Amino acid sequence: MNELLELDMHPFSLDVLQKSVHIQKLLGDRHPSRVEPDYKREPDEHEFFHLGTGTCLVEVLSCCHQLNQISMYLGNHRQTPAMEKAGINRHSLIVYHVENYVIRTQSLLDRVLKLVDAVFHLTNDPRNCRYDVVIKNVKLQVSDVPESVKSLRTLLSRYSAVRSEVVHYHSIKEDDLRRLDLFFLAERWERLSPERNLTNVGGLVKEATQEVLRGKKKEFVEFNREIASAIAHIFDKLSPYYIREDKALRLRLSKPIK
Repeated sequence: MNELLELDMHPFSLDVLQKSVHIQKLLGDRHPSRVEPDYKREPDEHEFFHLGTGTCLVEVLSCCHQLNQISMYLGNHRQTPAMEKAGINRHSLIVYHVENYVIRTQSLLDRVLKLVDAVFHLTNDPRNCRYDVVIKNVKLQVSDVPESVKSLRTLLSRYSAVRSEVVHYHSIKEDDLRRLDLFFLAERWERLSPERNLTNVGGLVKEATQEVLRGKKKEFVEFNREIASAIAHIFDKLSPYYIREDKALRLRLSKPIK
């Protein structure tokens, strides 16, 4: 269930993070708690390469952590009076987490493209790190990396249409979620009604909620497993090019080869 978290310990991750942290120590960030670093001196091109790669890798791993956490958030809920007053119920939270998951699956590809750009030292503007721009670069075209990124893109496309609908048009539309919403509306109406215990809607709400949760958690856990495998494959492919770029920049700046 934690395959996405295991990417932290992938040899590529460990290598990149170790080098990035080492460079940060050398540069002496005067305010490490701030978002923007304040180094004692400007990094050279080799150091810039490692800092950028480390930052991009952390963003990929962070997105993987968040995708892993959403399936846990779905199953943990405690209704409070403040939430009730704000109109937040179990259905609205489930929709919130489901939509969050769908959107983040598409964010993952953007972050992976920025990581690929950093490893190959393409230095594209982050806003220009689109699929065609990065993958069709000549340095990528003579490598075996594009196929692995293409596989991830194909995998994530499973949610791309839903993501566009959620971001640009309307909330997620699924029959099970619509049914659950109607049950919660009926339950709320029953509570507000001057008459009591008109139906067994409370039991129906609980049953429908558990059914939706079981389905969504299973769906997300299985998809996360596929994502983890695809990302690990990309890391495997990136590793030798990361090492090659490190050596090339060391030679260019007359630094000793390690």
